[in-house]
Formats: sequence, C-alpha cells, structure tokens
Amino acid sequence: MTQVLASENTDQSPRSFVLEMLGFSGPEKEMLASTFRLTSRRVFTYNEPASPADRSDVYLVNADNPAALAQLQARSPNVHAPAVLIGKISAPSSWPVVEKPVRWMRLFEQLDAVMRAALQQRARRVQTEMGDWDGHTFRRAVDRNAPPVLAGVETRPTDSVLVVDDSATVRAFMRAKLAPFRFDVDYAENGETAIDMAQSKQYTCIFLDIMMPGIDGYQVCKRIKSSPATKDVAVVMLSSKSSSFDKFRGSWAGCNAYLGKPVTEDELLATIARFLPSARRVATAILEKAS
Repeated sequence: MTQVLASENTDQSPRSFVLEMLGFSGPEKEMLASTFRLTSRRVFTYNEPASPADRSDVYLVNADNPAALAQLQARSPNVHAPAVLIGKISAPSSWPVVEKPVRWMRLFEQLDAVMRAALQQRARRVQTEMGDWDGHTFRRAVDRNAPPVLAGVETRPTDSVLVVDDSATVRAFMRAKLAPFRFDVDYAENGETAIDMAQSKQYTCIFLDIMMPGIDGYQVCKRIKSSPATKDVAVVMLSSKSSSFDKFRGSWAGCNAYLGKPVTEDELLATIARFLPSARRVATAILEKAS
C-alpha cells in the first residue's frame, strides 16, 4: 500500500469511496456488491461500509422501494455526500436515476460523475470555510478541528484473462470492455495455442469460443479442466448457439459459465465479476458460515 495525502484537485488520483446501499434485497445487494468489486480495478473504487461507524460518501438507492427513499431522506444527502437512484421515480429527482435492468457501465459512470462533483464541492469548502481541512476525511462542521489523515491507496490487482476466439471483431470487443478494469488480457486465435498459454501462465478467467479452426472449444475446455495445472481456472464458453443441448455440452466439458453471442457488455462484466479472486473469497466465506 502506498500513502498519499487526500487531495481533491484531480480526477486521476486513485480514490476509494464508501457506498451505502438502501432498499435492496439480500440477493440484489450481493449481485451489486460482486459487480462493484470490479471497481477495485478503476481509478474510483466503491466499497460497502466495513463497519457501522463508516461514514458514507455516496448512497445507492432502490427507487422502487418507498422505505428506501425515506431512509435516504433521513440521511440528508447533499453535494458532499450525494446519491444515485436505481429504478423508476414518480416525480423529478435532484439525483441521477439509472433505470432497470441496470447497465453496469452506465451505473459506474453516474457514480463517478456525482463523486467528481462532490470532490469539487469539498475542495471549495477547503478554500472558503475550513482552512486546512483536507476536503475528504471530514464533511461536518463539528469535525473541522480534527487533523487531516493520510488516505491509503491499495495497489491495483493485475488478474490475467485469456480470450480465445478466431474473430478479430470479438477480440477487439473484449479488449475494449476489459481495458477500463486494468485486466492483463492475452489473446489466442485457436485452441492449441490457448492450451499452451494456459499451461505457461495463470489466468483468472478464460473466455473460450466454441467454433474455431482445429480443435473446438469443448475439447479445449476438457483439456484445461483435466490438467492439474489449469483445472481451477474459470472457463466461460462463448457461442452463437444457445440451446439447452449446447449449454449441456458446455457444462459436460467442465465450463463454469456459458454466454451466447453477441455478448453484451453487462453480461461480460457480471460474469467476470463472479470469478475474481475477491468474489470467490466472499462465496467461500458464505459457504463456511452456512455449514
């Protein structure tokens, strides 16, 4: 971990924000939390409160839940601690609204936008109201005499992903969608090359086309899953065929997930979020707690 003095005058400095979710069911919160783990790879990172004492930087609210809207009002969101709503609202809102079904990049962009505005407002308070207040750690007048603190910035992870597809269009799509999350992405145009690459480098996830020159994706998946060196890597099969039989063949070959082509951005992000090491640790902890 590196240490930097909290600063409000740049959007490029890595920042971590406490995000509080209001009005979502347990499964909805877990889905949102698993996808937010992807933001650990971005300049702006969003994490749930680690303890009840954590002060929220931003609120994410289920607009379809009246109780959640009442909770939000009780928390008094403002320009320094804003909100983003998910769902439909009956009246105009001063906060941005993301419609369902949620498009993940749209949600990330809205959160980034309100937090950039919040950082600018906090910076103005530094200049006009609070003297040496750092603009980040404290937001209330009662805290103005507390000393500024150093904000920790975690080193970004560098999980590797392998995309196996003979289509240059698919490879370009995957490159564009994975690049903002700082994955180390490799590419292979056929199954034989993919098997060799998987043996020589550890991958978090392999996206595997089924129809390719040479051996097909089913055979590649079987060989990856049968090798002690690669059996634990997550394999996501990509295919324009999405019948029950095709999915059964993928499952029989040992794949962890099956996506139909054309792959949408939201499906891609939601799928890869499931297989990040952080997501697996959470799932393991849940299973251990239940046993």
